[in-house]
Amino acid sequence: MDIKNLRFIGRHIIKNEKPYFSFSGCGFEFAVVLEDKDPSITLKLSSEVQEKDYQYIAIFINDVFYSREKLGNGLHQFVINPPLGKEPIKVRVIKLNEVFVSSIYISDIVLKHASFVSLPSSKRKLIGFFGDSITCGYGILDYHGLEFDTELEDFTKTYAYLASFALNMDYSVVARSGISVAIPIYIEQLFKEIYDTVDMFNKCPQERVLDYATINLGTNDNGAYLEAKTNKQSFLETFKKEYRSLVERIISDNPNVKIIMCYKMLPLEDDIVRAIIEVYQDIKNNYQNECRLLEFVPNSDGGNYHPFKTAHEEASKLLIKTIQEMAKDN
Repeated sequence: MDIKNLRFIGRHIIKNEKPYFSFSGCGFEFAVVLEDKDPSITLKLSSEVQEKDYQYIAIFINDVFYSREKLGNGLHQFVINPPLGKEPIKVRVIKLNEVFVSSIYISDIVLKHASFVSLPSSKRKLIGFFGDSITCGYGILDYHGLEFDTELEDFTKTYAYLASFALNMDYSVVARSGISVAIPIYIEQLFKEIYDTVDMFNKCPQERVLDYATINLGTNDNGAYLEAKTNKQSFLETFKKEYRSLVERIISDNPNVKIIMCYKMLPLEDDIVRAIIEVYQDIKNNYQNECRLLEFVPNSDGGNYHPFKTAHEEASKLLIKTIQEMAKDN
């Protein structure tokens, strides 16, 4: 396997001399031309799983779903028997689970009666998603369930993946369940600490400039706000400061980026919503970047009161419409 034959999706680094990735929805794709006799493609992936027994990947051939595979700890081999044809085929592999439970290394890709075809650098627009459990697809397949399971989490069913695919855009994701912008509650890290990493810890410089950035954060800050007994105004000021700082960092790294600030895919307190709107107004008043607010419809029908897959489908439609409107304005 020559790494030059791979086109990566989302963030990756070379770790232990192998391509390595961990955030939700990251992965890779490649193209091959087939010979007229029993061709096969063998993916050799090394899986690291924490807290759970398994993680999952999805394999697509020419943008059509091919299979969903389970990976425990260790090396796994998956054999693809592609349909014969004279045209090259494209294989895409997407990591379905999130960063706190799983990471993947590419150990090798072995071709039988097939050969790699060079994939040119992508010319598609790039959209970044900055989020928490909602963006990861936590509980997305688990209707009214109460236990988190990796089998019931699937990034390809999220508003982020659905919108990117429909808009014919590349995407990059930085997201982690339980993470807050300003006040930690479920985990100690804040979003700014994972912003420029590949897996919450290892640094990963942004390879391409974002054309769009979608921010869907505040759910966990909302939980912390509800638990706060005193200093609620101070809490809100800290939240606004850190949220604004995140938007400003995104703009600094991507000078012409268009910003979509999403909220209320899960219920939020009015004070948190007002804080997000105030940051939006600040950005509008102080930066030339186009910026939109996007209010979703709250839904808690998925696992652990998270949005169910149907809610992600509806949210994706709203996001698609918003981005299409922004594209027309320029």
